[in-house]
Amino acid sequence: MKVLLIGEFSRLHNNLKQGLRRLGVEAVTANFGDGYRKFESDIKLFGVPGAKKYDFLRKEYSKYIYHKFMKYDVIQFISEKQICAVQGFEKHLPVALARNAKLSVLLLAGCNYQYSIADSVLPVTPCAGCLKYDRKNKYGCEYRHNPEVRKLVYAMQKNVDVMVPMAYEFYICNQNSEFRDKLSEPINYPVIINDEKSPRFHDRLIVYHPLNREGAKGTFMIRKAFQVLRKRYEGQAEFIIKGHMPFDEYNELVKKTDILVVEKCGQTFGMASLMAMEEGKIVIDNNFRQSITCEEYGYVKEAPAFEIGTTVEEIVNNIARVIENREQFPELAKRGYEYVSKYHDSKIIAQKFLDLYERGVYGKRMAGRL
Repeated sequence: MKVLLIGEFSRLHNNLKQGLRRLGVEAVTANFGDGYRKFESDIKLFGVPGAKKYDFLRKEYSKYIYHKFMKYDVIQFISEKQICAVQGFEKHLPVALARNAKLSVLLLAGCNYQYSIADSVLPVTPCAGCLKYDRKNKYGCEYRHNPEVRKLVYAMQKNVDVMVPMAYEFYICNQNSEFRDKLSEPINYPVIINDEKSPRFHDRLIVYHPLNREGAKGTFMIRKAFQVLRKRYEGQAEFIIKGHMPFDEYNELVKKTDILVVEKCGQTFGMASLMAMEEGKIVIDNNFRQSITCEEYGYVKEAPAFEIGTTVEEIVNNIARVIENREQFPELAKRGYEYVSKYHDSKIIAQKFLDLYERGVYGKRMAGRL
């Protein structure tokens, strides 16, 4: 089976590719590198400027990509927007791929219209912070208010064969989607599992918050909390906020970190937290995990990670509590590694995807004979 993984968020598809290849699947990535993160890609995609004088080049490049990609048995998109007009392709390309592929799969792993209006079904979302600090354009939230993006999201969900929720938030907010009948069972984020480490924690702890989207991640509050904590733990801990760097550079910084403070606006863990736990780091991330009631995500409550809090005062107190109990770090590191190994091993996750692909290809083949 030949699988094409289009787009990249936080190394999700690259990790899945490794898992699939360990199972003997010919898996290939195609992406732009995920911006400044500069992830590797087997097929490097390039954008074409949107000016009218580039129309011919854009159409010819889109034709080339279409015929190249249609040779795969499975085409999987990491989001609705990863290969669209905004990236410099002919605007109907992603829908044509989704409609005509032997099997097309859409991951629910990032923002879309359903997630942008999820305030009524989730206790916390990043939307308010994102709109205030991150989305400085004429549309505000493009998923809610940009008609072209709304049309693309709708068309992609209408034409793909199956949609895969990758985290609790996406699973919940898409339950009332018009295309909810296409939802598969949830599948977890994949993480490459290496040998268990014997982590050593610095005498002067290094506490790191990865800077990405200031509003969506709650950095504006974490920054204030770090100012308080620097004074309280001067000489005992170093507090770093740094980001917008290539993944390899970021990964080296995480390896030197003792405590990773990730974000405040979600409930479950993203790739950064999971990969840090696999590394034996102490993780402080998200909120309201105990309010998760659905059976599919009950395991999230087992994670040996701390909730960050929703106000500056709570963030200060929660991080301080972790620092004051550093004698627990070796046991927490061990439990974190075991948790990720149990629920997020890329080989286990890849097998779930492979089962999904095989069922989907077989089902479409049989339907075509009727």
